[in-house]
Amino acid sequence: MAATAGTMVLLGASGRVYTVDVYIPDATATKLGFNPAGLAGTSSATNYRIPENCQLVDMSIGTAPTAVGAALTVNSGIVNGGAIRWANQLQTLANRLKMKVPLRAGDFIEYTQF
Repeated sequence: MAATAGTMVLLGASGRVYTVDVYIPDATATKLGFNPAGLAGTSSATNYRIPENCQLVDMSIGTAPTAVGAALTVNSGIVNGGAIRWANQLQTLANRLKMKVPLRAGDFIEYTQF
């Protein structure tokens, strides 16, 4: 496999939808890269600051990398129920697993692959 791209979708308390481009390296124990203003790549920030109170509602990818999934951390603390399996998040799945992870304005999130 190879590195791939993805999209993270957040629903803000104001009703605004935030789409954040995600770079997914092709290795375990690596962090995802985030870019809210364009294409994410190898030099993208590995954390993302939540702009307002939000819910993380979706993470989709084109193809699954070698890593099995990724664990979510918020402000350096692991989030129970925030881990994802890449095979369940493929863009082509009509029944892709949806998420509903609450996040507060100013939180820093990261995903580390496993």
